[in-house]
Amino acid sequence: MNKYIGFDMDSNKTVACVIEAGKRDRYQTIGSDIVSMRKFLKSEKQGGCRVELVFEISGRAGFIYDSLIDCVDNIKVANPSKMTWIYRTAKKNDRIDARKMAVLLSIGEIPEVYMPSREVRQWRETILHRKKIIDRFVQVKNRIRATFKGHGFSKPANRGGWWNKLNRIWMQSICQQQAGRIFSLWSIQTGSLFDELELLEKQLKDITEYLDKYLSSKAGGTLLMSIPGVGRRTAEAILAYTDDVRRFGNYKQYCSYFGVTPKLDESGSTRRMGHISRRGPSVVRWVLCESSWKVIRHSKGMRQFYERVMAAQNGRKKIAIVAVARKLLSIMRAMMLTGELFNESMISGFDKLTEAA
Repeated sequence: MNKYIGFDMDSNKTVACVIEAGKRDRYQTIGSDIVSMRKFLKSEKQGGCRVELVFEISGRAGFIYDSLIDCVDNIKVANPSKMTWIYRTAKKNDRIDARKMAVLLSIGEIPEVYMPSREVRQWRETILHRKKIIDRFVQVKNRIRATFKGHGFSKPANRGGWWNKLNRIWMQSICQQQAGRIFSLWSIQTGSLFDELELLEKQLKDITEYLDKYLSSKAGGTLLMSIPGVGRRTAEAILAYTDDVRRFGNYKQYCSYFGVTPKLDESGSTRRMGHISRRGPSVVRWVLCESSWKVIRHSKGMRQFYERVMAAQNGRKKIAIVAVARKLLSIMRAMMLTGELFNESMISGFDKLTEAA
């Protein structure tokens, strides 16, 4: 006997709906803690029943998935935004949501979210954490520079940029000189920002060293970094968010997953390609576009492709670099499938595919 169970969870309780062939639907309210959910699922498996479970994606989804996977025969994590289109209903409450998931699970129509291993999820979280440190690092530097300019220092005292060693010493000395003087509260603010900047620099150094060491244990890192212009940050982001490249049936699915394929608006004889979808992990698109600018400087074939898409129109630079990023992804997928290092001949093989996409 198969049992299909849908969990609708919130912070206080979980509503479970159990569907069995030939029986009335059953509902039960349990706790949202792992112990309560495991106890409930084990009771449903008594008598040799096959139990399948589904619940919606959330911030706790990975933890719950790992904690319950040994209690059921099959477990799936659902995408709630896609379920709305598959199973529409005018009413909404916890029981209806739990039953909706159980019904879709029983007929094999759950819009499933891919759930990577715990190790890969932690790798992704670390990559995102580094990106947030960088974002904050840039914000602090901009605030310090804006504060100095707002108090009459339009440019640094020494040659070079604001953030070379001599100019940083100069800015910190200005703060120390101004401390204690009337109308010098801005120096206290800037001093605090410099303290935060030093802390962020240390955090960035530590997390970068950790990620570099982790990437060195991955064979795919060397493979992807054989592409001229692709560095560690791009390689690790691609590998972490791809996980198992075989789960993508073709290059279009792969590029769509990272949100670099254009939206299509087609009606009758009218066919219009819009902006890229921007779905999927934004951190990958960020590092991929940064790498694309480097790749066109180091790869003759990529440079020719970029110029062909740009068509001598400066207004098409962004369009062209996104096309380069899409081509890079297609080449990376092929490399991960075959294990072959990069060579310029790969570029021509994807020209027609990426231009048409």
